Amino acid sequence: MILDIARHKFYEGIIYLTLVATAAVVIGFSSLEQNVAEIMSTTAPLQPAMRDFMLNHPVASAFISFALIMATSLRLTRATITHSLFSVSSLATMSLSAVVILGVGMHGNMLATLAVGYLLSEAINRICYCTAPEPTLHYMFSANIALGAMPLFDSSMLAPALIAPVVLLLSNNKPREILVAYIGLLLPTFIYSYVQWCLGGSILEPAVQMWQGMLSPSGLADGSYLSIPRLIMLGSVVFVQVCTSLIYLNDRLSISLASRQIWRVLQIVVAVFTACFVLLPSTSPASFMCIGLCISMMAPLTFFKIEGITSIILFFLLFGISLWTI
Repeated sequence: MILDIARHKFYEGIIYLTLVATAAVVIGFSSLEQNVAEIMSTTAPLQPAMRDFMLNHPVASAFISFALIMATSLRLTRATITHSLFSVSSLATMSLSAVVILGVGMHGNMLATLAVGYLLSEAINRICYCTAPEPTLHYMFSANIALGAMPLFDSSMLAPALIAPVVLLLSNNKPREILVAYIGLLLPTFIYSYVQWCLGGSILEPAVQMWQGMLSPSGLADGSYLSIPRLIMLGSVVFVQVCTSLIYLNDRLSISLASRQIWRVLQIVVAVFTACFVLLPSTSPASFMCIGLCISMMAPLTFFKIEGITSIILFFLLFGISLWTI
């Protein structure tokens, strides 16, 4: 049934994903000047460049944004299928992640926010392989390269990125793998700093800029981002996550041990992200979107369990709220 996202065939999921991604790009870029005017912070090294690119090349930015939404959703969906996160395969993540991006991420510096979301999807896809018992150094290294690149687009990502390799210790990884993780984490900043130094700048300036940006208020509460529709959207996502966690605790024995390990990592990542964004003043739209994307990987369990008309109503309610936020 095409209305029930928990039981979508692949072509049905692609249709939903394309429609939601198109709606997000059209609505977001139809008010581009207003969104750019509401950019709350440009403290991350690459944020000014992304903002200027959006202003100077709006059509190209719209196509890139559409591609980033599609790639992010497909990457997260592939991870749920490959690692069998549910007892029955479901493509619901494909639609849910796009709805989260529409409701939470299409504000301010949209291109930088979507780049952060794509890097997060790449990191999570590789982190899932890091829970396996065999050596996973190449997955650990590449996952942390993606995590290390995120603060270059949004300074609020610096704290979660620094904590993430420590969280991976909970997946029974060896200290050698954690060392490799931190090398990968620092590599993007080192490369950017080296290029900056070659162009005549200070080699430490990008790191200092990200650190100061992480500790600087983003002005999120002063702008129009935290409107009533968006607060309802955020509350709905949290409600879905609470339901998902309760259902998982009841049904966790129906999936494999490796899948339960991935569930544990995802829940810890959500908790770490939430703690960092609550405690630090630099919270941005990308911060909320990252939490929502992690939740969208687990939420299909709820949609599959409630079944039928209730599942359909819940999804279209979320979709309607996400359109209301724009």
